[in-house]
Amino acid sequence: MNKEKLDVSIKPAEADQLELLVKQFSPDNPMFQYNRFDVQSNGKGLYLIAWHHEVPVGHFLLRWSGPEDEAVTQRLNIAQSAYLEAGLIIEKYQGKGVATAIIHECERLAKQKGCNHIGLEVGLENFKARSLYEKLNYKAWEHGSFSISWECLDDKGNISIDTEVVTYMQKAL
Repeated sequence: MNKEKLDVSIKPAEADQLELLVKQFSPDNPMFQYNRFDVQSNGKGLYLIAWHHEVPVGHFLLRWSGPEDEAVTQRLNIAQSAYLEAGLIIEKYQGKGVATAIIHECERLAKQKGCNHIGLEVGLENFKARSLYEKLNYKAWEHGSFSISWECLDDKGNISIDTEVVTYMQKAL
């Protein structure tokens, strides 16, 4: 694995970039990019993109509060807790500090916004991501795993539901 750090800039997505973001990150499901941008447009968070020169190489959606999953909201007060979701780094850019750079920027912005915690959900099978979050001092909560679901659009325009078993991790800011 190449440990060389990639030079990236982290910026909120812009409306005129959405087609490029769809092509780069989710050509099979364009609604992902548009939904994330809607969160930003509605003032509920920022859709942060990591750029290497003119190429988008990764993203996270930073919500100013969350998550909205009942498994979490029944146990934690999320009023002043930012929430990271939809993290993705293009495979050839993984292991080069891109995710760390985006997460650090998310933490800085969340603290600036007045949040005192930041959390995320990570798939139980996503060992690589979980290891990174642990290195960044995110702690898994004590309440076990739960399922999350989201809508997907296939190449024929049919909507389906995907599900993943996750655990919640957070850290104080």
